[in-house]
Amino acid sequence: MALRFFITHQIAKASNDPAAKLNCSVLEGNADEGALAPYYQQAASQLKGILMQRSGKRYGVFSDEQPTVRGLIKDWQRDGMSFQSFSKRLTEHLSSTLDSSEFEMEGYLAYFYETLADHDKLYVFHLRHKESVSVGADMSLTETRYIDFSNTGFGVCINLTDWQQDSDSKYITFSFGRGDKPLQNHMAAGIGFTDTLNTQAETEEFLSIVDQYSQTLPEEQRFEYKAKVVDYCMEHDLRGEPVVFDELADHLAAETKSHPAEVFSHYIIEKKKETRQQQRSNSGLSPEQLAAQGAPMIEVAEAVKAELIPDRKQLRGFIRYSGKNKDLSISFSANLMGEGIEFDAPNKRLIVNAIPESLLKQLKGKSKYDDEG
Repeated sequence: MALRFFITHQIAKASNDPAAKLNCSVLEGNADEGALAPYYQQAASQLKGILMQRSGKRYGVFSDEQPTVRGLIKDWQRDGMSFQSFSKRLTEHLSSTLDSSEFEMEGYLAYFYETLADHDKLYVFHLRHKESVSVGADMSLTETRYIDFSNTGFGVCINLTDWQQDSDSKYITFSFGRGDKPLQNHMAAGIGFTDTLNTQAETEEFLSIVDQYSQTLPEEQRFEYKAKVVDYCMEHDLRGEPVVFDELADHLAAETKSHPAEVFSHYIIEKKKETRQQQRSNSGLSPEQLAAQGAPMIEVAEAVKAELIPDRKQLRGFIRYSGKNKDLSISFSANLMGEGIEFDAPNKRLIVNAIPESLLKQLKGKSKYDDEG
């Protein structure tokens, strides 16, 4: 990546404070100059990795009701202000949304901007610091403070290229981090973010189609096929990449040496078309009709998507059942249902016919002690 700018501004607000206190940096934040460049690069790389690997992400665009941030970015992009001035004004705006509220916020707002071959991206993160002890050059102990990456708050990525070209309906990624979720929702609203993608519903629909397709396979292949779909989707989600159905189909064909790739891909697309057809009103147009009328490709693609941004929780639940309360935790592979494990729905009971060997030894040992007692 070509990191251009990296800058942080400190923010502090207690629940009873009428307004947040700011300590804004006066540095220009040029990330490719000076002795600080390696630290900027390291911090940006680590924060991007955190954003990519989080499961709690939302996707959307700027809302029409909140134009402030959109306007600030446009002014900055037109060379109307420096990155330092832009980030300072954005911090002041986000800070002002906390006025007269009971929200608490402590730490730093970090902003960085990178230019890639085909995309320019702006990132915003809520950072927190941690105090510790270090050994000085004279071997004495001294207090030190460092960025606690494990406690990073919300993170935002704005694909400026897609936004400016109006070529994507999800050019903003907002990720939830450690901390107060209502505060993070408040920050999302302050940025002007609005959701355009329901990853949970879309993943649920996709997995339902995969389940239907698996029923066309021999019984002994069904669970393995579904497990490979989940593994592939999980890997792509952890890398921050969408699952393209054609590529998934090619992967499955190679892994399972089963049906040609186009069969699986075609099945998914056609099933999604059927669903969209049922959801559209009488005045709605099919993808083919939209294309014939010369509609923008983004509109045609939205009518029936050929890729998926998966919801990790839905993926896990597709091939594994799990649940817990304060006294019991249960997790088992879905292929055990009906064989090693039975569900007695009327009586709300699970009957386990195949107890794991390690658990069986514990139970036998406990029974032995009880008998001797």
